Amino acid sequence: MVQDGATGGPPPQALTRYRILDLSRIWAGPYCTKLLADMGAEVVKMESLRVYDSHRGPVAPARGVVSYPDAEPGDEPWNRNGWFNCLHMSKYGVTLELTQDAGRRVFEQLVSISDVLIENFRQGSLERLGYTYDGLRRFRPDLIYVSMPAFGNTGPWKEYLAYGIGQEQLSGMAHMTGYAGDGPMKSGINHGDPITGSHAAGVVLAALRQRRRTGQGRYIDVSQQESAVSLIGADVLAYQVTGQEPQRRGNRSPGFAPHNAYPCAGEDRWVTIAAATGEQWQSLANIIGGDGGGDGLADNPKFATVGDRLENQDELDGIIAAWTRGKEPYPISQELQKSGIPASPVLRGPDLLQDPHFAERGTFVEVDHPKVGPKWYPGIPWKMSVTPGRVRWPSPSLGEHNRQVYGQLLGMAEKDIAGLERDGVIGVKPTGSRII
Repeated sequence: MVQDGATGGPPPQALTRYRILDLSRIWAGPYCTKLLADMGAEVVKMESLRVYDSHRGPVAPARGVVSYPDAEPGDEPWNRNGWFNCLHMSKYGVTLELTQDAGRRVFEQLVSISDVLIENFRQGSLERLGYTYDGLRRFRPDLIYVSMPAFGNTGPWKEYLAYGIGQEQLSGMAHMTGYAGDGPMKSGINHGDPITGSHAAGVVLAALRQRRRTGQGRYIDVSQQESAVSLIGADVLAYQVTGQEPQRRGNRSPGFAPHNAYPCAGEDRWVTIAAATGEQWQSLANIIGGDGGGDGLADNPKFATVGDRLENQDELDGIIAAWTRGKEPYPISQELQKSGIPASPVLRGPDLLQDPHFAERGTFVEVDHPKVGPKWYPGIPWKMSVTPGRVRWPSPSLGEHNRQVYGQLLGMAEKDIAGLERDGVIGVKPTGSRII
């Protein structure tokens, strides 16, 4: 398959020389391979027709689900889900059934030409199909194999199945999120997934570097649960030193006040304001007072020191909220920033797409998917001067690149590919009715 720069096109990317066989599903594994694809790696996303990637959604979803364009699943909903289409751009998509001997032979050929194999199945899934790491090395001796089960490949929890939604609770993170006086609160996203994906991508780069020096592959055991635990290291250390558990505090800071999100004009519009120093507090108090809010706020002894402000946060937040409630988030943020006060609007989806800073940086890229049409997707969050990553093509439809991968990469004849399709080993339409 043609690589960047091979025919006078865009310059080669950082990982152009490497091929990743991606068996992973949902978020953690696909996010890892997305990062590698963004850097130019040739990622071959392999799915089963019976149980394909859950982020494609069900075969027959209800209408009105917002993850589909205009909340309309269409005739091929498995190719239109926004979750999947955000995570798999610049990847090749193939289907293959490992429960059939013909599929296993093709899989073994794919392993033989791949630098890295990644999966995030339930622990031992590939082993139960007869594929251990040592067994796979028969086809590619220097293979780098990344296994990403929920709880790792050892320990008493290793066989349990879990998703990011449960990792916040089991990592201790959810015990810290929420508001004072209330119970634990789930965060807005499943942090364990993208963090694990980032960790896995980083360790793949390290393994590729080491292989280049030694010629040896690696088996890499990545625990999604432990990736989530790594996010709360500072609080774990603080507990060991003080014996005190972290307290839920919502948007507030333990070290200074004010530090919160305050309501603005309109429905569900907010601005964040923080005063980390006495000078910032005095500037904020003067602005609020000069605008007719918080009478005598700058001289109020309840808020004279940071300790006073922390002790009287409820009253202070009420005063600031009364002042912000009738204002627009962008203008008020800019006014405060000009006076050296940290402030920012809380951006919604449309705000992100319209923000001039994101537009100039190319934070979002327009990608024309054949089953969805042109839509804006998150682009690449880094800018490398010599090997700039780029989105090369939209996420693949189910089995879209079967002939390209099996014909060009494996050298299979068209009649043999057609035979695989006839026997249900490969295809472009699901054969199952549910996703696991």
